[in-house]
Amino acid sequence: MNIEFNQKECCDHFGAKFSPVEQTQLVTISKGIYESVVPVEGVRYPSPEHMSGWWLTTDEYDGNLDSLVTVHFHHLIEKRPELALYMALPFGWLPF
Repeated sequence: MNIEFNQKECCDHFGAKFSPVEQTQLVTISKGIYESVVPVEGVRYPSPEHMSGWWLTTDEYDGNLDSLVTVHFHHLIEKRPELALYMALPFGWLPF
């Protein structure tokens, strides 16, 4: 699977600018993301350069910011490759 090609198609579908995440940028995730819990809610915020801006949560998120963790994008897509499709959407998108 060519992730970049699929991400570009996704952005084209939504009429959005292609804004890919670097493999080493960080993604904020809640409990349940690595455990393949669905549904996943995601939003991308403007962030410092080392961060992707993506915050991904599941229904297991209790609202406690201290329970969130940051992981490198490449670790996330190793565990949840299906999420990579949407990760090039620009800031402000709520694709999940």
